[in-house]
Amino acid sequence: MTQNQRLAAPGFSFIEIVIAIFIMALVMSIGVPSYFYFVNKARISTTRGNLTLLKNSINLFQMEHGRYPTRLLDLSERPQGDAGKSWRPYIEKLPKDAWSQDFYYKILPAGGKRPYDLYSYGSAEGPDTPVEDRLSAWD
Repeated sequence: MTQNQRLAAPGFSFIEIVIAIFIMALVMSIGVPSYFYFVNKARISTTRGNLTLLKNSINLFQMEHGRYPTRLLDLSERPQGDAGKSWRPYIEKLPKDAWSQDFYYKILPAGGKRPYDLYSYGSAEGPDTPVEDRLSAWD
């Protein structure tokens, strides 16, 4: 093999490989944060939809029974102590929020701004999530 043939051998030079890696890193530094932003936005949207579903089911339960369910499970299973009363499921299965956490539900004292609290903690942190990051059915 002569000197000219060795210089014209197929392949990439070191600088071409470095430039290609730099371009890929630049594209990923822009694309990855955008991906996670849209994933989080989808989680919030899904959780808000589930909150609306639960809120409507709770309100329907209240209209038919004259009281709010004591727990969310009363929407899908017969409440304890309601053996002789007519009952039907208001929701087939209780949904979880988009972070696979249970929703928080608590009946509030009468006379308040709202009859109950219903929200998602809004992240995988659970109860340690700051109040402003929680997703409420009343937002």
